[in-house]
Amino acid sequence: MSLRGDIMLCKFKVKGYKCFDKEIELDLEKHNDYQFNKCMIKNGIINKAIIYGKNGSGKTNMGLAIFDIMFHLTDKNRNMEPIISQNYINMDSKHKYVDFYYEFLINNDRIIYKYGKESLYKIVYEEVIYNGKVIINYDYSNPGKREINIEEAKNLNFKYNDEDISIVKYICNNTILKEDNPLSELMDFVNGMLWFRSVDFNGFIGLRNTSNSLDNIIIDNNKLKEFSQFLIDNDINYNLTEIKFPTGKVIGVKKENGITTFKSIASSGTLALWLYYCWEIYFDKITFLFIDEFDATYHFELAANIVRRLNDKTNFQTILTSHNTYLMSNKLTRPDCTFIIDNNFIRNLSSCTEKELREAHNIEKLYREGAFID
Repeated sequence: MSLRGDIMLCKFKVKGYKCFDKEIELDLEKHNDYQFNKCMIKNGIINKAIIYGKNGSGKTNMGLAIFDIMFHLTDKNRNMEPIISQNYINMDSKHKYVDFYYEFLINNDRIIYKYGKESLYKIVYEEVIYNGKVIINYDYSNPGKREINIEEAKNLNFKYNDEDISIVKYICNNTILKEDNPLSELMDFVNGMLWFRSVDFNGFIGLRNTSNSLDNIIIDNNKLKEFSQFLIDNDINYNLTEIKFPTGKVIGVKKENGITTFKSIASSGTLALWLYYCWEIYFDKITFLFIDEFDATYHFELAANIVRRLNDKTNFQTILTSHNTYLMSNKLTRPDCTFIIDNNFIRNLSSCTEKELREAHNIEKLYREGAFID
């Protein structure tokens, strides 16, 4: 990670991607001066957020759009590739490619990374701006419109770069950049990003190059005892043990009449909790976490417990998507960290009302009563 400070995503925009025909902007610098739940804000940027929206409003697509950057800058896991590749460009869009815009803040420095893509791996252009100065401006179709202002890359032979490889990735892989170089900062952040969901299947993007079984993650990291206590803390009590098979070890449950596998008797909610805990083992490596429909199979109290647990992890940014309005509580979050998404916009609750919201307000009740207008 960077030695200079915490790099954080402060703004993201995308246009022409999947359900987003028009440009949609997620602004994580826009927040209020609330004097409660201050851990939600870090370095002047929203550090913990929850996104709500109707079915088909774009919650999942927002997460996938943010994580598009993983596919051309890293070699991390991409088992969501078949799903993401479908209808990559909005079918109503007149634009021939998708525009992505990322803005990062580290201390007082600002890094902007913009690029366009015709498909998941076909890049049209890339641009990196550091504190207002263009350090990369690379048009893939026009060699005359290419500008690279990076000292370490001045002797790099760009004619050997494959046109399907990101110029940012090419520079980072073929030069020795200083640790405080903005491209190093950018790559550190992107390599620590993780998107996952437990709905339908264990899909994830980023952080790791391989996909180990959940049994192996727990057992190989000697976390069985801790995992058992984690379940107990969430009112799930199993007598866990290891079962050895010729093909390897799995988590078992001791019962009165014998031992069975944990996976065979766990509920869908418990299985989702198992997946969450496995990822939590790697939280010290994460810079940015997006969990899609994180509580789809959770009891509302269990969902609240996970939110509290994530709120305590201040070393990385977290965005959750949910339909569970029970979490719209000032005991768990804040109105400026709770977002509503539609195909045309994404705004926090504070921006959706003229009412002055206070800590004592019942935000869930106000939401259900229609206090937050589009």
